[in-house]
Amino acid sequence: METAPLVSVIVPVYNAAERLPACLDSVRGQTFGDFECILVDDGSPDDSGALCDQFAAGFAAARVIHKANGGVSSARNAGLEAARGRYVLFLDADDELAPRALEYAARVQAEAPDALVWWEYTRDPALFARQKDAPLQWERTSRAAQETASDYTLVFVAVWNKLFPLDTLRRHGLSFDCSIGYAGATGEDRKFMAEFLERVYPGENFPLAHIQNPLYHYYNNPVSMTATPQTGSDEPDPPEPDYCARLRAEYEEKLRVAPDLLAGEPFAAACTVRIYLRSLAFGMWSADRLGEPLARRDWDTPVTRTMLDFCRRQRVFVPYYLPFRLGSAAFIRRFYDWDIRRSAWFFRFRLLFKLLLPGWQEPPAFKE
Repeated sequence: METAPLVSVIVPVYNAAERLPACLDSVRGQTFGDFECILVDDGSPDDSGALCDQFAAGFAAARVIHKANGGVSSARNAGLEAARGRYVLFLDADDELAPRALEYAARVQAEAPDALVWWEYTRDPALFARQKDAPLQWERTSRAAQETASDYTLVFVAVWNKLFPLDTLRRHGLSFDCSIGYAGATGEDRKFMAEFLERVYPGENFPLAHIQNPLYHYYNNPVSMTATPQTGSDEPDPPEPDYCARLRAEYEEKLRVAPDLLAGEPFAAACTVRIYLRSLAFGMWSADRLGEPLARRDWDTPVTRTMLDFCRRQRVFVPYYLPFRLGSAAFIRRFYDWDIRRSAWFFRFRLLFKLLLPGWQEPPAFKE
């Protein structure tokens, strides 16, 4: 009887012929051998299907599923049905894994068998290349700690930076919602992760194993949606009423309960600062969109000054530091709008801010 692999790497593929070779090369180049790669050709009209077949013909660990186009959710579900591994890893067809990604993930999972393993990523190809052979760095942490010390979206929304126990997914009947996962109806990752956390860890402060190496290269591809050719990114979150006041109350409570919230490792604490400042910018943007009155005292608060003072003392670069330090609500709202739309102006000003703060260090996880 054929032995099941430890990891099943599931790759949904649609119209990815340009980037797919780099993705497949990263799979072929893994230093860890106990895995299978399931390529799901989701009815690609380009050469993607042929590239999948060619790869599988020369790589024994790979197999291909050809199916009618149904979207990224449908493609991932087909991969889940076919998977034989103990763990599942999702890889998008235009992204890449570092050569030691599976090796490091498997090693950490073995050392922390009760934890959900997740790892950092980068959009910077140069940083990804430099970090490919970096020694493993990881920490044991928890849901409660990561909710305040990391990028919430990265930890609790993204599915492409984790090892999922396959038997757990099947036991809880977890799959991707096929009514979303295509242009105009995105958000399948968020819904999957919400259901995963609700069913597998309901109300629990469960353990996490955080691999600090950027093991995943996320390629900014404007046509990366598996279901159909896509011309833009996910829709931004809709404006929320009274958001600044609720955010202020939340973080006042956090600082009351954990006054040392920013006293740990500076780069980890900087994640908390980034989440707060960007969320506050969202609140200011929301108030403007909803026509709510917003005075300076509503956002220039003791909590905000605590966050800004942390950046100054530690000389840690956070993109929203200077917009808030400069104190223009109009510019903060504009900067946030550029951010959510991935406008070139956001990146231009981000670079300008870094030049204006020489010697300030940027956490690797922040780099685009």
